[in-house]
Amino acid sequence: MHGIRSSELKRKKIQAGLNLHKLQTDRKTCTVLTVEKGKGIDQECWEQEPPPLRSEIAHAIRQTASRKATGPDEVPAELFKAGGDTVLDRMHREIGEWPEEWTFSTFIPLPKKGDLKQCVNYRTIALVSHASKILLRIILERI
Repeated sequence: MHGIRSSELKRKKIQAGLNLHKLQTDRKTCTVLTVEKGKGIDQECWEQEPPPLRSEIAHAIRQTASRKATGPDEVPAELFKAGGDTVLDRMHREIGEWPEEWTFSTFIPLPKKGDLKQCVNYRTIALVSHASKILLRIILERI
């Protein structure tokens, strides 16, 4: 299973008629692939990271750049910084799972010089939620 992209895995799952089951244990997540025709079982387990500490969240909020464009949720970075302990406690309580709202981005094409009828004369930026950026910073610091 190593080196297989998720899109390839889904395609192979459909082609080979595999059942994909996720098993949750205390701090381990196991993915079990079973072949319907009884040819075998492949199992992969990995440990989940512990949830972010309050100090990690506070550090990530302090590191977040101010005066940047907001993401789809339209919550500015300054709100996280000005919120103090209230925002910190709320983020610490709810950061166990990555909320679906944090996965959305707004893509904006910016024109460059040249003929604007050609796609190569544009560059794209993605506006991401600041809450998502805070969690991404925590993950980056742990690496």
